[in-house]
Amino acid sequence: MNNISQFSSKDEIQQQACAWVSRIDRGLSLAETKALQRWVASSSSHRKMLMQAAQLWDDMSVMNELSGLFPLREAQTQQVSRLHKLVKQARWSIAAGFALMALGVGMIMDWAWFEQQPEATIVMQQTVETAIGEQKNVTLSDGSIIHLNTDTVLAVTYTDSQRLIDLIKGEAHFTVAHDKQRPFSVNAGHNSVTAVGTAFNMQYVENEAFELVVTEGRVLVKQNEHTELQSGVQSLISKKPVTTEGLLMFSGEKAMVQGAVKEKHNVSENDIDEDLAWQQGMIVFKGEPLYKVLQEIGRYTPIQFKLMSEDVKNRRVAGFFKVGDIDGLLFALKNSFQIEYTQELDKVIELRSAG
Repeated sequence: MNNISQFSSKDEIQQQACAWVSRIDRGLSLAETKALQRWVASSSSHRKMLMQAAQLWDDMSVMNELSGLFPLREAQTQQVSRLHKLVKQARWSIAAGFALMALGVGMIMDWAWFEQQPEATIVMQQTVETAIGEQKNVTLSDGSIIHLNTDTVLAVTYTDSQRLIDLIKGEAHFTVAHDKQRPFSVNAGHNSVTAVGTAFNMQYVENEAFELVVTEGRVLVKQNEHTELQSGVQSLISKKPVTTEGLLMFSGEKAMVQGAVKEKHNVSENDIDEDLAWQQGMIVFKGEPLYKVLQEIGRYTPIQFKLMSEDVKNRRVAGFFKVGDIDGLLFALKNSFQIEYTQELDKVIELRSAG
């Protein structure tokens, strides 16, 4: 935290602003409060970017209203201590956190009433799944659309204040209906992805890692603090926080997520179209080794492939393939990549180098 002021580029300031709002969401310590005051006062760019990040949280209903952000002044220790106690009583709500930022101008919002509000009421629960080779479109009660790819399972829980999806396995594309009063969050592995009025694609890759592609708008990626006693749904109902600081991702960005966000980078519209080609019944390969190609193909068919030599395993494959068209795949492997096949059993195909 001591080196926050050293960042100067737009992207770095944006990430730091996001981190600050996330810290306010989970509650600021007295030392963090003073550090935030110094950070905001050090640059107008800091104040502007913090306001933009705060507006994103507003869309997600983390706070209902932010009157404005003003230059901060150093507060007397006694005033900070008194407000620190107020925030503690308010269970560190984000509104109380922003009251810390607004100390110099008297923007104190007491949300202690939040504790007295009734627990969230579940209004809809359902489990949606697809078999191997099956794809399905599901329109939820709020108008959000989920496109499930092959061999996918997810659970939907809607309450009067939250929209929660648990992606249990597989791949799905989410087109989220705008509703700033009810944030839309997808739990997968050790993370959650939250968005309002946007679209994104998530695919489990291995273990609890998933690939995230933001196709429209922006999302917030957080790392969940899982416990044995509290699942994501239980936390949603009890209103207890289960996430730590988050990272913003914008339209046209792609990343591997496994706790931390890894390998985040920008992608072209053509790359996104290729990543989402499965929605049109196609799979695109761009020079991947054959063993990885067959892993992807295996998601769409019960047929098993056996690679009979090491050189075949690493043979590079590129092209468009129709989902579930095994005959077309075998024809292309033989005629374009010099790979022959034999089928010993109904669902086992052996692949070897031609000749």
